[in-house]
Amino acid sequence: NAILGLASYPTFKNGWLKLVGSLRTNGYEGHIIVGVHPEIPQDEREYLDKMGVTYYAVETANCSATILRDGTQTSNKVRAKCSRGLENLKLEWGRYEMARRWLRACDTCTGWSMVIDTRDIFFQKDPFASLGDAQDARHELMFVEEVAQYTNTLPDRSRAIDIGASGRYKMHTIPCYGSALVAPEKIIDRPMLCSGTVIGNRNGIHRFLSVLVNEFHNNNKKVECMSPHTTDQWTMNYLYYRGDFGFPRQTKTLPWGTGAVLTIGKPCATERVKEGTKNVEHVHSLKDMMVFDANGLILNPHEKEGSPTYVASTLHQWDRCHKWIHPWFNKHKFLFSREDKVDWVREEP
Repeated sequence: NAILGLASYPTFKNGWLKLVGSLRTNGYEGHIIVGVHPEIPQDEREYLDKMGVTYYAVETANCSATILRDGTQTSNKVRAKCSRGLENLKLEWGRYEMARRWLRACDTCTGWSMVIDTRDIFFQKDPFASLGDAQDARHELMFVEEVAQYTNTLPDRSRAIDIGASGRYKMHTIPCYGSALVAPEKIIDRPMLCSGTVIGNRNGIHRFLSVLVNEFHNNNKKVECMSPHTTDQWTMNYLYYRGDFGFPRQTKTLPWGTGAVLTIGKPCATERVKEGTKNVEHVHSLKDMMVFDANGLILNPHEKEGSPTYVASTLHQWDRCHKWIHPWFNKHKFLFSREDKVDWVREEP
């Protein structure tokens, strides 16, 4: 199995603890493959070595002039810079091509893989433990749903959103593809899919990455389709609902509140009308959709006790919950940082 992602921050010690530490502490023994800053601090390098992480230096670079047209400049670093060797893909898009290459270079990555966002992810369990044998899997590619109206646990409809009703989805797709192809009215009640936690076996993930990266290259041929006009998540959702990832019987989505990943960004953060006014305010760190067990572990709200994914294996977008999640991390350090834990060592086959 393999976890793949880009984490090329100048320093990321606390991030490594949340990402790598939680994986190793909670029983994950597979590959962790990441892109890092070329001048990663020595103590972080030693930590990654101790934890059996494979890491590649990713040097940022100016993007090719062919993808820097009028209106494509932005202060957002992942949409403003490229990496050396991939100057025709901004970092937000290029990380998927990096993951594709890293996976192909890993001859022993024959099980499940997950392509992840690295900054806001945490593991309470081995994320693949409930999935069975990857080579015999009925579904070889799985997308993770964010909370939709049909999985919303509250009567307040503002706490969930469907893809066809999302103004951001329409803003980032219609100028590129046109209203007829995007057709948001046809998916008005379908869930939004997350681009930061995509799961598949080797064939499935390669299919996902190849289709997505190919679309990025196609989008770079038209100004209105370039980054930041289109982004990874909205492009991925467009491709999925168009059926462009192919093999529909071998591809599925995991409903929010079930399965290997619980995305908690929208449950924690939303926009709503401020009481007594007509002003819309952005609120974060909400906790009313979270479910905990007696030990304080975060549960999948639609799984029953005894299910292998009753405790959510993976928590994603936890940064939108910072007022309560940081005290939770402090109380549950045993999930990612144990002083009595011996150095992790992968057993040789």
